[in-house]
Amino acid sequence: MAVPYFDLARAKQRVAQEVTARWQEVLDSGAFVLGPEVRSFEEAFTQWLGAAGCVGVANGTDALVVALRALGVKPGDEVIVPAFTFFATAEAVSLVGATPVFADVDPRTYNLDPASAGQAVTARTVGIVGVHLYGRPCDITALGELCERHDLWLLEDAAQAQGARWRDRAVGTLGTLAAWSFYPSKNLGCFGDGGAVTGPDGALLERVRRIANHGQEGRYHHLEIGTNSRLDSLQAAVLNCRLPLLDADNEARRLAARSYRENLAGVGDLSFPEDPPDALCVYHQMAVGSGRRSDLIQFLTGRKIGTSIHYPSPLHHQPAFTGTASASASLPVAERAAEELVCLPMFPEITADEVDEVCEAIAAFFSS
Repeated sequence: MAVPYFDLARAKQRVAQEVTARWQEVLDSGAFVLGPEVRSFEEAFTQWLGAAGCVGVANGTDALVVALRALGVKPGDEVIVPAFTFFATAEAVSLVGATPVFADVDPRTYNLDPASAGQAVTARTVGIVGVHLYGRPCDITALGELCERHDLWLLEDAAQAQGARWRDRAVGTLGTLAAWSFYPSKNLGCFGDGGAVTGPDGALLERVRRIANHGQEGRYHHLEIGTNSRLDSLQAAVLNCRLPLLDADNEARRLAARSYRENLAGVGDLSFPEDPPDALCVYHQMAVGSGRRSDLIQFLTGRKIGTSIHYPSPLHHQPAFTGTASASASLPVAERAAEELVCLPMFPEITADEVDEVCEAIAAFFSS
């Protein structure tokens, strides 16, 4: 049995009829930019999260950049980011002229290590970006206390964590602001690019909205230099179709994750990131660690089982950050994660038989 790493076609089939109807309404109305579909999604996502508001933007990277600008980040500032995450987290800091300072990740969860982040604070530090990696919430409590101690803001990078919770509160409502990506492979994804910014402060979110729309307070009245980053109506329509399915989809992911953990417990040298007791995880990725990663991937590929590496290089080793203050830092957990972690097939429509096929193949690899 071939098992794809990710299968968007299955998700598309579930919403195709409703998406087609909504797209036809957009085409008929001509409301392609900031139309009713966008307002409907922003309101629905706000209510679903329990946030103060939601601002739709063009993509997840823009969400980070616009949020950082709304927080007042400027050249000369330093922002602490985890060394093990997608490039955009640190790229956004550089795009607003500030310096990303890399901290190590926790060996149990692979999220930002609050102790390492605390050691990275300097007089120029203005904030911290906490990534909810793989759909597993970072330690909001410890990071929040660190920020309060040093008068810093906390930006949640929630791109991989739609539906995750920390102490029974939705991620995306816990920091000063939160940035979301709705890239097609996300737990809540559209059929193109899309993003959003949420948070608990309505006034700050209004500044986010203004910056994302050319700094306009009203039509042709620009209070500041902004940018053009807006969620388009066609993608918002997809999100409006998929949001009502998200809770059930996340539960399906948790069921698949539980099956992986039970079937692969004690197999070879496999290790699993830990789920913190205060967290409800949504398993955007099903990551496992092995010192034999390359051979395992080759074996699974031969069995027509898809895998992916998220991420093969820690950020402080990326050529783009050569010369930054922390580029030569020793961050051993992030470095080891980049060498050992591999992501197994995970999507809400994956079947029990497909999960079993993957587990049987992995067991066969280690037994041989």
